[in-house]
Amino acid sequence: MTKKIDNNIIEKKNIDFFSSNSEYQKNVATIDTYKILYSEITNFIKSSNKLLDIGHGGSFDYDTSKVKEITGLDLDKMIDVSKLPKNIKLVEGSALDIPESIGNFDTTIVVMLLHHLVGKSVSENLENLDKCLKQIHKTLIKNGKLIIVESCVPNWFYLIEKLLFKPTSFLINKFMKHPPAFQFTQEILKKYLTNNNYENINFKKIKQGKFILQYGIKVPTFLTPVETIIITATK
Repeated sequence: MTKKIDNNIIEKKNIDFFSSNSEYQKNVATIDTYKILYSEITNFIKSSNKLLDIGHGGSFDYDTSKVKEITGLDLDKMIDVSKLPKNIKLVEGSALDIPESIGNFDTTIVVMLLHHLVGKSVSENLENLDKCLKQIHKTLIKNGKLIIVESCVPNWFYLIEKLLFKPTSFLINKFMKHPPAFQFTQEILKKYLTNNNYENINFKKIKQGKFILQYGIKVPTFLTPVETIIITATK
């Protein structure tokens, strides 16, 4: 019961921060790192016919005209549906419990989502990562493609992050509008993808610009150890 309450608090904080957050959406659209990502992601999705975007946060980080049919899944619609192109429909739901009716996609994409699937401990964060990848697997057709866009951290930072997760998440919940986050290493993501029967796993490091968002705040890239990575895998 306590775990469910904690998850509900995190979900509400995610909804409150991302839903109709025009300032966040403006930053994503204008900061150089995300402009570079926009072009890169578009290249990855342009061969897709039916795409599921999980945890879009009200901002589609690629040229949506390149895909015939897009379904956006998030905890809340996050954006005024009247502003969406006709090839996009929105569905409410959790990345940790995707509705059974959501399936048969040739491509599923998650952009900067995995680090938001936090629990009350590091072990719960890893459980949520595993659960999310398992849920995504069932949305794909045979040989369907998963695209993950994530900010990954080096091993030394991950060790520090593990030690400080509980006190920092407490302070973030108490004093910041942005929800707490927990970033993974590339090795961890590869391990959990392999454990969930994904194949043809590939990583591409994306060149970052001068600025990046950390907890929703625009900061110079050189001040953070994160690397922006695009991972592809097939079912």
